[in-house]
Amino acid sequence: MTAPVTFTLDLEDHREHAGQEVRFPQLARQVLDFLDDRDVRGTFFVVGEVAQSEPDLVREVAARGHELALHGWRHVPLTDLDPSTFRADVARGKALLEDLGGAPVSGFRAPTFSLVPDSRWAVDVLAEEGFTYSSSVLPAKSPLFGDPTLPTGAFRWPNGLAELPCPVVRGGPVGLPYLGGVYMRALPGPVTAGARAAVGKGQLLWIYCHPYDFDPDEPFWVVPDAGPMGSRLLWYNRKRTFAKVERILAGRAGRPLGERLDEVPAATISLPTHEAP
Repeated sequence: MTAPVTFTLDLEDHREHAGQEVRFPQLARQVLDFLDDRDVRGTFFVVGEVAQSEPDLVREVAARGHELALHGWRHVPLTDLDPSTFRADVARGKALLEDLGGAPVSGFRAPTFSLVPDSRWAVDVLAEEGFTYSSSVLPAKSPLFGDPTLPTGAFRWPNGLAELPCPVVRGGPVGLPYLGGVYMRALPGPVTAGARAAVGKGQLLWIYCHPYDFDPDEPFWVVPDAGPMGSRLLWYNRKRTFAKVERILAGRAGRPLGERLDEVPAATISLPTHEAP
């Protein structure tokens, strides 16, 4: 049986400075049309500031049948926040998305998969603020954030919060997030299909994209966290993103993530308590 793959989009702004053209609303609507044409429902992880600036877009996402989830109030790593600031941010963002979408918001994704041992205090904050799942862990070494000590399959934290890690092919601590962003665009289709067949049965599978992944016409600029070479990769093969997503989802599009929590084991994992700063 073919393992289902859920489409997820991190709905965020992507500009060098405030004077640049705002491109993500039009791109997001192109993605929504693409999903409508294929009867696909997914999960949109929305940055709070984006919901505040584009409330009609967020309402449209919900009206078209997609799950709204939170991607932080601002697109900053958890490691740049403290627990009290994070608590205020997620409470504010959750309330705004619930108001715009008219439905409970149960999911959270940390910007840049920044849920790592030093920010693990966020797990308890999320549960206490009413979230039932997180999709915030890259269970492998990464140039930015990653935690190779965690399982590659879905699991529950000690407090019961479900974690849906980024799907990876892992060799030792090193892993390849083959279904998302730059990796999905750069890898040949047979490599992605082979990875999914090799390890996908043990993972809750989902694609992750951003509006800019579908934007081959965006003028190039150097993204500070990526550097010149990494930024070139951020622009690589964007013209093929829709086709790649279509091939991955064909005949196997999964439900929104919040509707797949029955696939998460009931038992929790054992971890040492990590003290908040």
